[in-house]
Amino acid sequence: MSSWILSFEPLLNIHLTLWGLILLFVIIAVAEWRRKMGRKLFRLSALLLAFIGLAGVLLRPHYQSESALSDIMLLTKGYNGAKADSLLQTNPGLSVYKALDAADFKAATDLKSFSQLTGIKERIRYVLGAGLPDYVFDDASSLRFAYFPSSSPEGIQAIDVPEKVNLNRRSAVSGVVIQGTPGSMIRWSGPEGRMDSLMLLADTEGFSFGFVPKLAGKFIYELELLDSAGSSTATYKVPVQVAEERKLKMVFVSQFPTFESRYLKNLLAEQGHSLALRYQLSKDKFSYEFANQAEVPFRRLTTTLLDDADLLWIDEASLDALNREEANALNAAVDQGLGVFITVNQQSASRNARRWMPLQLTRYDADTLSVAVDLGRQVSLSGVGLAIDKSPEIIPVWEDTSGSVLAAYAYQGQGKIGTSLWQDTYRLVLKGQELTYAALWMEVIESLARKASVCCDIQVETKEPYFIDEPIRFTVISSLEEPPLVSYKGETVPLIESWQLDNVWSGTIWPDATGWDSLFVDAAGQSKHFFVQEQSDWQSVAFSQQIANTALHASKEPGISRRYVQTIKKPISAVIFYLLLLVGFGGLWLAPKV
Repeated sequence: MSSWILSFEPLLNIHLTLWGLILLFVIIAVAEWRRKMGRKLFRLSALLLAFIGLAGVLLRPHYQSESALSDIMLLTKGYNGAKADSLLQTNPGLSVYKALDAADFKAATDLKSFSQLTGIKERIRYVLGAGLPDYVFDDASSLRFAYFPSSSPEGIQAIDVPEKVNLNRRSAVSGVVIQGTPGSMIRWSGPEGRMDSLMLLADTEGFSFGFVPKLAGKFIYELELLDSAGSSTATYKVPVQVAEERKLKMVFVSQFPTFESRYLKNLLAEQGHSLALRYQLSKDKFSYEFANQAEVPFRRLTTTLLDDADLLWIDEASLDALNREEANALNAAVDQGLGVFITVNQQSASRNARRWMPLQLTRYDADTLSVAVDLGRQVSLSGVGLAIDKSPEIIPVWEDTSGSVLAAYAYQGQGKIGTSLWQDTYRLVLKGQELTYAALWMEVIESLARKASVCCDIQVETKEPYFIDEPIRFTVISSLEEPPLVSYKGETVPLIESWQLDNVWSGTIWPDATGWDSLFVDAAGQSKHFFVQEQSDWQSVAFSQQIANTALHASKEPGISRRYVQTIKKPISAVIFYLLLLVGFGGLWLAPKV
C-alpha cells in the first residue's frame, strides 16, 4: 500500500531551490510568450515538463510505502524445538528470530545481541527458552507474549551475598543449588583456604555458609560444586566487600560501674571506638575512664561535649539528676542528630521513660528472653520485666521469639532515643559467645548513633551477577545543590533526574572488563565497588534470573494477533525526471522546426 504524501531530500536548500525554479520558469515562459512564433501553448507545455523534470532531479521527492509485518517467535538458549515447530505449524505467518547462543532453527534470523530487538519487540508473540535479559523490559508496556521456559540447568540457581559485611562479625552467603548427581557436594572457600562444605542430599537444596572476616577490603570467595567422586564440576567466584567499621565517639554517664558497662567498654575499645566514661562517686566527686581519645574530664553535659559525640549512654539515675541547663543542652543535641541510649531497670523505668523516651513500656512477666541473634542463633537473656509497646513511631531493633519488642528507638528531631530491656548480657562472653555478644550490642549502638554525614549515596539497581557488555543500572541520591557528577573509567556518566523525586538521579553503565570495578561521585569523593564476572561464570544464576524475570513479564496467552504496518520512504525514480527533461527540451527544440 502506498501513500502519495511526498517528502523531499533536496541537493540544496529546498526553499531556495523551489523559489529559484519558479522565478526562472516565469522569466523563460514570459520570454517564450513574447517571441513571434507559433505554437505558444506547445512551447509552454514543453517548458513546464522540462522544469518539472529539473525540479525532480534537484528536490529528489519520496513517497511513503506501507507493508504488513508479521508477529515474531523468539527462540533463546535452551528452547524446545518440538514446541517451536508446533507453534510455527499453528501460526504459519510467524517470523522467527533466535538469539546467537540458541540452537539453529530453520529460516530463523540471528540476533547478534538483544539490543537489536529495539523497534520490533512489540511484535513478539512467543518467547521460548531462557527468555530475555532484564534491560529488554525497560519499556515493556506494549509487550504481550506467551512464554515457554526451558528447564533450569544444573548448578547454583540463586545466591544471596549480604551487601554490608562487617569486620569481625559473622555474615553468611546462602542460596539454592540444583545438582542431579547423588552424593555431590558444595564447598565454601575464602582467602584463608577451604572453610566449610555441605553434602547435597536432594536434587534441589538450599545452602548457607557463615564466615567471620578478619580484614577489611575487597575479597573473592569461592563456591565449588563437586560430584560424588570429589571432582570439581563448577566453580563460582563470590565477591565480598568487608567494610571498615565506622569509629564512633561515645559518652557513658552512670552512677556507678557495672559488669555490663565493663564488658561493653572492653568490646568497644577493642574495636577502636572513642570512649569517655564518667561514674559518680559522691555528690561532687567523679571518676573517669577513657579509651582511644585524650583524657578530658567533664563534670557536666555541655553543648560542646554532646555535639562532638555520636552516642550518649546514660542510666536513669544520671538522667534524672540533670539540671535544667544540661537537660536543655541534651534536648538540643538530640534534635541535631545525637543518639541517646537509656539503661532501664524495672523499679524506676516508668517515671524516666515517660519524661525522656518517646517509647511506652509495659510489664512483661517473662524472666528469660529468647532472641535470634547472629544469623538466627537462639540465645537466652535475662529480662527486666518490661517490654516496649509497638506503635508506628518506634523502630524495633530486637524482638524475642514471641514478637515482643526488647530493643527499639524513636526519632526526636534528627536524633534518636532508645533503650533495651535485658540485663546481664555479659554472661554471653563468659560462655565464650563473644561474637553473639558483639552482634547483639553493635546492632543497637549502630542503629542509635548519629548518622554519618553523606552527601551522596550510590545504589546499584541491577542484580548480580554482572557481565561484560551488559547494562548496570544505578541510582544516586544526592543532597548537593548541583547535579552530582558520576564518573566511570574517567568518563562522566549521563544522569536522568527522577520525575517523581527531587535529587534522585539514575544512570547506566556497560562494563568492558572483568574483575573489580568502581563508580565515583566526584564532588563527594565517594565510590561504589562491584565485580564483573567472566561470561562463562555464574551462567546458571543468570539463566535462572532471566527465566524468572521473563515469566514475570509474560502473559498466559499472547492475545489476538495485531496488524503491524511498516512505513518506508521510497524515492521516485530519477529516470522519470530525466525523461521529462528530455521530452521538455526536445519539444522546445522541435517547436521552431514543425
